Amino acid sequence: MFPMGRVSTVRDEQVFSAVGARLVGDGAITIEAVVAETGVSVGSLYHRYGSREGLLALTWLDAVRAFQTQFLAELESEGDDAGERAALATPRFCRRERQRAIVLSCCRAAEFYSPATPQHLQQEISRMNKAAAAAIRRYAKRSGYTLEACRLGLVAFPLAAVRLYLPSRPPPKTLDAYVAAAFWSAVETG
Repeated sequence: MFPMGRVSTVRDEQVFSAVGARLVGDGAITIEAVVAETGVSVGSLYHRYGSREGLLALTWLDAVRAFQTQFLAELESEGDDAGERAALATPRFCRRERQRAIVLSCCRAAEFYSPATPQHLQQEISRMNKAAAAAIRRYAKRSGYTLEACRLGLVAFPLAAVRLYLPSRPPPKTLDAYVAAAFWSAVETG
């Protein structure tokens, strides 16, 4: 019989939430700050994430993956309202996944990755960004809307709207009507 390895006490969700909270609060992040916030040891953090830069990039990727799963599913779905549903993915995600939404909406991507970020994580971030941009281009082509109008209606307006509320509180459901109206205004004007 072989001894079983130790069960990890590191919970990614808890660590990533602490990273986002520290960046919003202090504007900077250190491993020591994450240790203080989570109680996870320095050694466990380095073992799990490799480096401060790896931790930051993985925090960003976790939030982006969670959001893009919902956003892209709506954007690439059938129906004349696919764009509206994709625009509404932003406030809905912010209500369902508030800690991840704080990472995406209240912090700049540049705070999570830099030239010091491990190469494989830089490549994954680039791949995800390209996939989202390609999906928006496909949507613009398929719908007949301009790419600029789609970027405004699908990304810029919803993001600006939720930033009025985050990080202090989740966006109210009443915001959805404004996001939907802004989406239609952008694509029908553009």
